Amino acid sequence: MPTRPAKIERFLKGTTLSTLLAASCVSGAPHGEAPSAPPPAELLAFDLREGLIDNHFFRRGHIAAHLLTTSGGSPRLIVAFPAGNMGIAVWFDSLPAPVDLSVEGDVSGVERMERMDRAERPGVMRGVSALLASAAPALRVHRVILGSVRTLRDVGPDAEVPAWLRNDVEAFASPRGAAIAVRRTTLDGEHHLELLIEPQDGTTAALGDDGRIELAAGPSGLRVRVTALSDEAPLTPVPLEELVTERASDDLRHRQALGFLAYREKLLAGSWRFLTYFGRDTLLAVRMLLPVLEPAVVEAGIGSVLDRLSLAGEVAHEEAIGEYAALMHLDSRIPGALREPIYDYKMIDGDFLLAPVAAEYLLGTAAGRERAAEFLSRRTPRGDTYAEALARNVSLVLHLAAPFAETGDPMKLIGLKAGTKVGEWRDSEQGLAGGRIPYDVNAALVPAALRASARLLASPLLGADAERAGRAERLARAWKDAGVFFHVELPEDEARRRVSSYAESLGLDAAPALASLSGTLSFPAVALDSEGKPIPIMHSDDSFVMLFTDPPPAALEEIAGRLIRPFPAGLRTPVGILVANPAFAQDPALWREFTAAHYHGTVTWSWQQAMLAAGLERQLGRGDLPARARGALERARSALWEVIAATREESTRELWSWAFEGGCYKLVPFGAERLHHDESNAVQLWSTVYLAVRP
Repeated sequence: MPTRPAKIERFLKGTTLSTLLAASCVSGAPHGEAPSAPPPAELLAFDLREGLIDNHFFRRGHIAAHLLTTSGGSPRLIVAFPAGNMGIAVWFDSLPAPVDLSVEGDVSGVERMERMDRAERPGVMRGVSALLASAAPALRVHRVILGSVRTLRDVGPDAEVPAWLRNDVEAFASPRGAAIAVRRTTLDGEHHLELLIEPQDGTTAALGDDGRIELAAGPSGLRVRVTALSDEAPLTPVPLEELVTERASDDLRHRQALGFLAYREKLLAGSWRFLTYFGRDTLLAVRMLLPVLEPAVVEAGIGSVLDRLSLAGEVAHEEAIGEYAALMHLDSRIPGALREPIYDYKMIDGDFLLAPVAAEYLLGTAAGRERAAEFLSRRTPRGDTYAEALARNVSLVLHLAAPFAETGDPMKLIGLKAGTKVGEWRDSEQGLAGGRIPYDVNAALVPAALRASARLLASPLLGADAERAGRAERLARAWKDAGVFFHVELPEDEARRRVSSYAESLGLDAAPALASLSGTLSFPAVALDSEGKPIPIMHSDDSFVMLFTDPPPAALEEIAGRLIRPFPAGLRTPVGILVANPAFAQDPALWREFTAAHYHGTVTWSWQQAMLAAGLERQLGRGDLPARARGALERARSALWEVIAATREESTRELWSWAFEGGCYKLVPFGAERLHHDESNAVQLWSTVYLAVRP
């Protein structure tokens, strides 16, 4: 049996891997006085099951990690760290029959000072430890990746592993028998990741002839303790009691999910796959949570967006940090330090979200008005004040909106950037059905950004510039009816024919949908194509229109109809409001791109249901609605909350899908059973907004 390597011996001597090592160096205490002990760090630990995936979230002090196991025919272990957006993934070989792979007992935190050679700098390794159990007689590791979460997503279990991503794998002697250590130093040489696998209760671990890890069960089954560690600099968590006000819902699950994703430096989009800053997600989540979010958290969100604005005022969609940034610097020869963050500015929707959210907080809330001057005096990493950064974005909004306002030409609406296929929240390549000019951006976000810009410019916050505020108002009026270019209209007989044909292709009972159709059917296209023609995909982006604009009563009645009518005549199913419905597209190729297996297909996104609910509530608060429109909205609200209540257990998820079996709809976790083109996060930032969005 191989002996334990010297470095491993130094790492493990005097402790067990499942122990949280607490060490502190306190200076500055008066001579002769014992230093006072720091208060214990808040423990946040909770579990969520999603189909075949068991999710375990752990956060205490400087330690934060999401550990998940996937059962079935292809077991999997993933540990994702918010610190540096790093992670560790283990994929096991496919098995002849499905097996459970689960955590037995609690996940525990590990914080360990490395005792390195003098030539190496010391550091602190932080992570989690858990006892894995399975009834499988043996498991053979197919692949282990230690790297950024982006790398885990990009390479996965099947793509070729680049040479720079190779691990050091060693067997060593532990008190319970042969154990395995998998270690890796990041591409820039700055940080380390480590996975330790210790057999328990007779289970054995060994390296096969090909160097792959092999686990064999003992008398009580297959049981191994795994410890995943990283030495990336930790983020600063926001304690649960400092997240939301007393007005928030008392839903513990949503508080826990938000707590795991909220840090002083930034709000994280979702876990495990998007465990870092995303501008759009941050702004939409802050907007919907605004009635209950503590001001410091609002400012952490808006501030993180301002910190990452481009010189032109563009909102950064996503950030590459840590090792992934180093990889991009090396691949693209981008000048600068290897770990300098790289921001992605290809999206267009975030540019028009910042002003509405900032104005709503800074001008529309008591806390925002009180804190606005101090907040806007803060400085970005580039050295600009937040006021200067926000003014850059406002200038960009006015500049981009001018061409359409001056010409009325639909080809001057806001389109995707040249060379890109995505640009707003439906950011899979199929999400806009090949469209170039998205509905949500042009019908809702640009008009909202212009009105918000006018408010900000007229206020002392941005200099009380009456001239530019007036220009923004004029632009907003010109954009007010931009949605007309997306109008799709079908005679009743044609709508019925298309619904019948599409329902038959899916094996659905078309009768309820057909019974809901009466008269001409109208809806907005999801996007315009490259020639300015509407693409007839029905969709849920009425959520943006209702939350950010004030549609006329007739438009609100149409929106209500889409929420009430059953799929595929509308968007409603018993297990969720669908974000897309291709039934009215004549090209069957589009049907194949909008299925229940596609990320932006006929699936349900939790935040979209929440934003529809928030939008309905906002519209019902208007004083200018006739009784007919108000009644339609009230019926839509009732139908929507019935669906939300039926899917409450899934509400922190990113999205979910469905199947039609035995004449009934059945909710199916998206990706959890590897039936779909992607997978869902168990917790998503903008899915926590039910803390503020309530019936």
